[in-house]
Amino acid sequence: MKSKIPDQPPSASLIVTCYNKPEQLRVVLTSALDQTVLPREIVVADDGSKDDVRSLIRELRASSPIPIVHVWQPDEGFRLNRSRNNALALATGDYVVMLDGDCFVNRFFIEDHVGQARIDQYVGGRRVHIDPSRREYVLRTGDLRINFFSRGKSKSTYAIRSHWLSKLFSTRGAAYSEDFEKIAGANMAFWRADAERVNGFNEVFVGYGGDDRDFVQRLTRSGLESYRLRHLAIAYHFKHQDRQREVRDDFEARLAASLEPNGYRVKDEFGLTRAYDDPTLRVER
Repeated sequence: MKSKIPDQPPSASLIVTCYNKPEQLRVVLTSALDQTVLPREIVVADDGSKDDVRSLIRELRASSPIPIVHVWQPDEGFRLNRSRNNALALATGDYVVMLDGDCFVNRFFIEDHVGQARIDQYVGGRRVHIDPSRREYVLRTGDLRINFFSRGKSKSTYAIRSHWLSKLFSTRGAAYSEDFEKIAGANMAFWRADAERVNGFNEVFVGYGGDDRDFVQRLTRSGLESYRLRHLAIAYHFKHQDRQREVRDDFEARLAASLEPNGYRVKDEFGLTRAYDDPTLRVER
């Protein structure tokens, strides 16, 4: 399948997920506001953080050249997909770029994602892992300058930004392959209309693990092509200990019950539709 270049660059909404850790979020949002091409807005998808995150966002919003929307849900456990849908419901850009609250980006991040936008395609970028020692330096100094030769990181080749290398090493994927594991919401982009067609992220995924793979599989089932982007849209991830994936005994049954018969759209009560009229949300602009 040959994806089509849009007639003009789309307007982009940047969604940043977070849960506490305001010192990391400050770095992430600072990098997002220092872009060669700014997004239309930043929407912070908050999974129940304490008020210090709220205060930080208010501080940054006061001097931001673009809107920073903060959508908060009560802290009732790990509900990442629900928080993502909350942000999707508020996003106004044609194109959505996803980033986690422990991933800061280089200055070309939005420019690169918008430049790779294609009709009938979603994009998964990669992350350079920042070791704990380098993380403490970044948090203490605010120095975000990192390149291939910088110390205190792993997956260093992903730090090389090159259009030529990107064309050489970026790949398109087939459905249900192991490559789905390499596309994560921590660095991902897609058309908002495509997310609406599959009804967003599946909220039966609570706890850690599985949520990204489900979303990209359903996008593919709906007729889209995956594009695994390399050497552009570079993100830097504050490395942490691997989390234990949470498994429910009734998970497969719940998953099957959450989807429409077409196999890619989430039923209204488990998807984006739920977020449009949720009285438990707190939204600040």
